Amino acid sequence: MMVRRAAVIIAHMLMKAGKNPDIKLIDRAALLHDICKIDSITAGGDHALMGRQLMEESGYPELGEIIGQHVVLKSLCLNEAMVVNYADKRVRDDHVVTLAQRFVDLMGRYGKDDGKKEMILSLYNQAIAEENIIRTTAGQDLLWLNNLNLIPGDYPLYGGYGFLRKD
Repeated sequence: MMVRRAAVIIAHMLMKAGKNPDIKLIDRAALLHDICKIDSITAGGDHALMGRQLMEESGYPELGEIIGQHVVLKSLCLNEAMVVNYADKRVRDDHVVTLAQRFVDLMGRYGKDDGKKEMILSLYNQAIAEENIIRTTAGQDLLWLNNLNLIPGDYPLYGGYGFLRKD
């Protein structure tokens, strides 16, 4: 849920900066980004790829495309996939953290050999590039996302602040 909150807030920042992200698509993809995580742990495999395939087979190719890129982006093009990917990199468990904090955690959990360490460092560098693109485009300090840790529940997405509301 926290990845979803962060992604929707980033989408709104981009919208206020004159971009036109598909907020509903971002909302759904962020909510479902780890849909195959347990399957990949128990059966093995790439959970992002498995999630993409599940969404495509279920008739949701746009969702699948974003879910398939939530670990590794195809390009540094600012789009819905980048928003969800970056939001995922800013969340550890149910808290927003800095990129450095998130990647220290990832290195500790998954950096078991030199190959994996190299991949995690590569993803960290990609995340820094994403952060720079989003920050520059939105004109916002993305450390603001840490404030999401102060908000209980899901109400800001639909409540008084106007997120995802049409009125």
